This record gives sequence, structure tokens and C-alpha cells, in this order.
Amino acid sequence: MRRRVRDLLPPLALFLLLTLALDTLPRAFPAPSSPHSFGGEEVLFLQDHLSGWLQDRFWVAVYSFGYLFLIYGTALLLLFLGDARSFREYFWVFLICQLLGFTAWLLFPVSPPRLALEEVRDIREELFGLTERANAFPWGAFPSLHAANGLLAFSFARRHGRKVSLVWGVSWVLLMFSTLYLGEHYWQDLAAGCLFALLSLSLFGVLRRRVPLLSRLPPVFPAGGRQKHP
Repeated sequence: MRRRVRDLLPPLALFLLLTLALDTLPRAFPAPSSPHSFGGEEVLFLQDHLSGWLQDRFWVAVYSFGYLFLIYGTALLLLFLGDARSFREYFWVFLICQLLGFTAWLLFPVSPPRLALEEVRDIREELFGLTERANAFPWGAFPSLHAANGLLAFSFARRHGRKVSLVWGVSWVLLMFSTLYLGEHYWQDLAAGCLFALLSLSLFGVLRRRVPLLSRLPPVFPAGGRQKHP
């Protein structure tokens, strides 16, 4: 078991470093002079009809921990099961999706409902005093990378059975709902995020055929589980 854990750590640490590096990139983007926004009626409806002490804290927890579970839990699942091929694919598709999303943020900055609409409560700030300093790019509502990364996570996790598919699928749906309730995204952001995820999967398929090296990197050592070879 110790050897297995040691074998999992290098690729998992590499994925962690990738996510941390990607988090710093949009922080260098210039603040837009006139960011866009959408209607936000769905956010107002949810906050008007569902707000409460328990609901606020529950959806903040889903938003914060559910996102981490889907991103890192998927990488850990694939590595733990010895699915090196899927882990490599997930690594590259995740990278492609973030870069596509960041490009859209830079070219079409959109303020989330909590910033664009005075009527929308900023629940995370109310509860924990979180400021925009914790946000890599406050105007990166469109597309929603929460929706995109959640769909990517589900797409790879579902390869390993119905029970895993159910857990990941429910987590993804709850995560998307939390982004609406908390005023982090509009429904248009979520729809766009799903499209960006599908586009990333398609682009990786094209790149993999043209760059065979992508099928062998990053290196993954057998962990004693079910090993799927490229």
C-alpha cells in the first residue's frame, strides 16, 4: 500500500501544480473598463425563494468543496484505479479547457450577478468576508469553468461504473446549482461552460492524433490497480 501511494504522488502532485499555475494566469489580466452582464432573473428568483441560514451555508459548502472534489477527486480516482490513459487525457483536456476559458474571459469579460446586480446578495462575502482578492479574475463569469470542469470530471469518472457516475453526476449538478444560488454565474455561463468542455474534448482528440507524445505524458507509474494501456 505504501508503494502504491508513493507511485500515485508524483502524477497527482504534477496535476496539483498545473492547477496552481493556471490559477495565477488570469490574475495578470487587466481589469475591464466596461464588463458585460446578462439578465440574472434566475439568480434573483432562487435567492428570493430559497434563501435561509442553512441553505446559504450548504450551498457555499457545495460551491467550495464540491468543486475541489470534482477536479482533484477525478485525478485521484483515475490514478488509484490505475487508469493511466484516462489520467493523461484528463490532464491535457483540463489544460485545454482552462486556456479556452481564459481566452474567453479576456476577450469577453462578464461580471457575475453578485457584482452586476445590486439586488443579488454576495452570500460568501456576507458569511465569511471573502473579497475579490481571493478571485483569480472577478469578471470571468462567462464561460463557467465550474460547469466545464465538472462536466469534464463526470466524463472521465463515468468510465468506471454506474455508482461512480451517480456520485460525480449529482456532484456536478449540485455544483452548477450552487453557482446560480450564490450569484457567481448566469444560466448562460453554465451552458457555455458545458459547450467549452465538449469543445476541449474534441480538440484533444484532434491534437492526440497529430501529437502522439500526448498519449505518453505525463508519466504515470503502475500503482497496482487496473492498468489501462494507451
